Amino acid sequence: MYTKPPLDFNKQAKLLIRRGLIADQNELEEFLSNVNYYRFTGYLYPFRDKGTDSFIPGTAFQFIKDIYQFDMELRLFTLSCIEIIEVSILRTKMVEMFTLACGPFCYTQHVNFDPNLSAELHQDMLRKIEDNINNSKEEFINSYRSKYYREQYLPFWMVAEASTFGLLSTIFNYLPLNVKTPIAKHFNLHSTNLSSWLHTLSNIRNICAHHSRLWNRRLPIKPTIPVEKYHPEFYSPAKVHNDSYFIILGILNYLLERIDPAKAPINSFVDLVRKYPNIPLNKMGFPRNWQDYKLMGFK
Repeated sequence: MYTKPPLDFNKQAKLLIRRGLIADQNELEEFLSNVNYYRFTGYLYPFRDKGTDSFIPGTAFQFIKDIYQFDMELRLFTLSCIEIIEVSILRTKMVEMFTLACGPFCYTQHVNFDPNLSAELHQDMLRKIEDNINNSKEEFINSYRSKYYREQYLPFWMVAEASTFGLLSTIFNYLPLNVKTPIAKHFNLHSTNLSSWLHTLSNIRNICAHHSRLWNRRLPIKPTIPVEKYHPEFYSPAKVHNDSYFIILGILNYLLERIDPAKAPINSFVDLVRKYPNIPLNKMGFPRNWQDYKLMGFK
């Protein structure tokens, strides 16, 4: 039975200090009045003495606050990268290839998708598309429905603009090979890898959009790693692990270099790290020599 009582900001600050956090009482209390205690302790957890509620000696509030602020900027950085990928791949290339192959209402016919998409899943997809459209405030939807009121469906290019990243990545996953393969080939990838990456990025986008912690998070949805024969950059100087933010940064850099080299994010990430030089990157899966990894794109 849960018996912990609620604590006011003053008592929350005193509790953390009593457990060994080095902090000014007033400064910590002010911080906790704006950042939920439970949220903040997610950043403190890695610095607890194992088996106790106390913190490792020397754990300072300013250090944890820097991690918190770094993570906040990391989410914004990550979201800005994912936005470019979403628009380029899912709202542009996928729309062009699918509609040219199967017409403006391509998504409405089960036969237009990969055979692995069951009729039941296709109906579920159509329901989700309809929900996304109904929840959208885009004026072009109202305009289309007023002008083409006899049409049951919207053209796919409108659907793409009204749909979530998660739904679009699901549609991409079930595209027929003659549509999906050329898109993946543009990025020198197998379609299974690109599908996997988009699924992972959809999850990361949701984490960022809900202001959840990226730092020190193991990926709940792990992206596949391309085979070494065709993508040695994922294996030099060692194979990249697929369970932490390090692989996310690599994927973002890989895709954006091929969308627009000027928008490759690695230099912006380096600037962020320089702004917060004491952040323990190893908690995000970064090896000590991470800048030597070819996937990072350093020239």
